[in-house]
Amino acid sequence: MSQTTLATIPRLIAQVLAIYDVEATSVFTSAGIDISDDSQSRIPMVKMATLWKLAVQETKNNELGLVAASLFQPAYLKSIGMAWLASANLEDGLKRFIASSQLINTAIQIELTEQNGENGEEILIQYQKRLKLADQLKVHHCSIELGIGFFLKMFRLAAGKNIPATGVYFTFSIDKSKQAYEDYFQCPVYGNQAVNGISFSKALLTETLPTHDAELVEMNEMVINKHLASMENGDTSAKVIKIINELLPLGCPTEETLAYKLHMSKRTLQRKLSQEKQSFLTLLTSVRLILAKQQLAINSISITEITYQLGYSSPSTFARAFKKHIGVSPVEFRAQLVDNINN
Repeated sequence: MSQTTLATIPRLIAQVLAIYDVEATSVFTSAGIDISDDSQSRIPMVKMATLWKLAVQETKNNELGLVAASLFQPAYLKSIGMAWLASANLEDGLKRFIASSQLINTAIQIELTEQNGENGEEILIQYQKRLKLADQLKVHHCSIELGIGFFLKMFRLAAGKNIPATGVYFTFSIDKSKQAYEDYFQCPVYGNQAVNGISFSKALLTETLPTHDAELVEMNEMVINKHLASMENGDTSAKVIKIINELLPLGCPTEETLAYKLHMSKRTLQRKLSQEKQSFLTLLTSVRLILAKQQLAINSISITEITYQLGYSSPSTFARAFKKHIGVSPVEFRAQLVDNINN
């Protein structure tokens, strides 16, 4: 899989450029990115590195990643951001983000390390690049600044108060801009370190969030899992998933129908899916379960309605299929969601 990032991130850079009265379209064009194309769901990291380089040149601000971090909002992370805000505490939301982080950026792996700080136990959030050394050079330092700075911004938005960091670490030199970094992070900042990371008091990260909502977490996780499945699948699987989603409200689609929609024979469809280690039945079941969980989280939708929206012949058929894969009946699953919200 090529190294890519979510298309909302370059749109954040466009917002940064506007602050400096820099015309974004020409900068994006030079980087090979069409800012007006809403259909672009992901952008290659190579192009992102070029975009950051051009943006720094135009604004003459070498710490542009910090400006982007200050403008960051949860909506830039889509469902992941919403699930984070609704989590029980900052640590829970952080772990949820890490589990889904490849949706945001496939080039970076995030690890958590517990350590002893001056004022008690701390959690260090550190970036470990998955890339080979030659590819690591393509990651612009402003991208790292944004990646570290956004944690501070996200924690403060979710908690509704100042969440101080205890330390910030960069692998590159910060000698010329140390004051700018410390002004932003309001804590000691160190350059030329072994990792890129930021640390916080564990006690602060485990406080219950005022925005905690178990139902919102459940609903947004359904969307996240759906997108992750699409990323992990090949081209044919992703197209099959899309068509199944479109056809389910009209009844359960058949393999023949999918093949016709994709302008290929049933045998060709089976062969292409097999090459991607998938099958029509597996994808159909996966989509049905994702949608079933999402709709069961909404109490106003009856189980009978859900049954026919997912193309099952009867509520009992739906119940048997759901229990086979989830372990509980649709009624029991909905009751568990209600219990989670009330507890």
